[in-house]
Amino acid sequence: MDERWLLSRRALLGGVGALGLSSMLPRSRARAASVPTRFVVFHVPEGMWSGAARPTAGGSSLGPIFSPMDPFKDQIIVLNNLEMVSRDKGPGGDEHHRAVPHMLTGTEMQNENNAGGASLDQVIAKAIGQGSALTSLNLAVRIVYTDTNSKPIWSGAGRVVPAQQDPWQVYKRVFGSGAGTGSNMPMGSTSAPTGSAAPTAPAVDLRRSALDYAMTEISGLRGRLGTHDRDRLDSYQDSLRDIERRLNMLSNPTTGGPTGGAMDPATGDPAVCTEPTLGSSVNVGSESNYPKISQLQMDMLVAALQCNVTRVASFQYGNSNDQCSYSWLGVNAIGHDLAHNNGNVDPSGSKKTKVYNWYAEQFAYFLNKLKSVPEGNGTMLDNTVILWASEFGESNGHSPKNLMWMLMGNAAGYFKSGQVVNLAGRSTNDVLTTVQNSFGIAGTTFGNPAYCDGPIANIIA
Repeated sequence: MDERWLLSRRALLGGVGALGLSSMLPRSRARAASVPTRFVVFHVPEGMWSGAARPTAGGSSLGPIFSPMDPFKDQIIVLNNLEMVSRDKGPGGDEHHRAVPHMLTGTEMQNENNAGGASLDQVIAKAIGQGSALTSLNLAVRIVYTDTNSKPIWSGAGRVVPAQQDPWQVYKRVFGSGAGTGSNMPMGSTSAPTGSAAPTAPAVDLRRSALDYAMTEISGLRGRLGTHDRDRLDSYQDSLRDIERRLNMLSNPTTGGPTGGAMDPATGDPAVCTEPTLGSSVNVGSESNYPKISQLQMDMLVAALQCNVTRVASFQYGNSNDQCSYSWLGVNAIGHDLAHNNGNVDPSGSKKTKVYNWYAEQFAYFLNKLKSVPEGNGTMLDNTVILWASEFGESNGHSPKNLMWMLMGNAAGYFKSGQVVNLAGRSTNDVLTTVQNSFGIAGTTFGNPAYCDGPIANIIA
């Protein structure tokens, strides 16, 4: 591939960025006239471990590890005893580096560096996200390694979707270049915030002309490239289309889609979109800021969903090979050592229980924020599907069997929430199939059909 061409296109995008696209995005968004259904997937590293207290059917609590989520247990389905059947099929590195790309794609990797298909969130985004400013929003907290053990999200075979780790940069992407003041504005408002200049049509047209030129050159070049370079070019083209979609919304901010001037279902007034307050920026790579970044990223995620900037998101905590030592919990041993009890740092599992209990608290915070937003005849939580996924059923042995995943929310009544289900070794592909069906995507398989038995009937209402 001619790298000079690639650099010239990057220079073009740099020019588009210099013209201030993000600062031109309206600071408020309107929901669609009908209440949207949304999807969010969370990845929590290392998975369960031997002797971990899992939720049990008929229990009054989700147990000591997940008890912070008890107030929401009626909207949770615990999926016990799953198997990631595809993980050890085909090429790939060790179990950490294989499991993460397999987890949401359900198919063999292309090679040890690339997944073999699109992840569930990206398939759903293509179905429901095209009318949003951002097809999907991909967030993370403190990624240390950048190999495949930190890459669960793929738009297609060999096409990774990187996560954004800095909530202040996420804010600029979602709301523009403001400082994160936490202001309220009616969703669908077309007036610029105080002190900001409204975008002008010529500026938008200039950006669109530049993108049209780039897209035309891409079309002419694609047929002359090999498979690997075509994959790289397709990923680049997806980025251009994302910018093009946002420009189209800027040029017509009051008609159709998520900028259609939604009304609050309870009052009939223009629905309010609340920007989160971020405060002064901090070092997102510092472990001491892990809890702060976690909360701010969740605040950004809820705001982006509420304002209908996006309907699909992913959120990942660090790496599969967990390099966080959870010093604020008094644990002071990295998660990977806890998972294996390296150096006998956690013989009873009490430290890992404390770590996962903290993650459950983060989920309780997120679920509570969703539940606090009235929407339709319920809340945002009722209209959102959240998948908690992890890669190991027994972390010490890196086992792909006896996995425990959770579904939260119920897609406006699609799922039969409030139960603990023993799935007796069914493939995680069947969970992925069931979730895609809840968004109107037909089919009885997801990923490699060889690892599928169809949707899971007993979790569907």
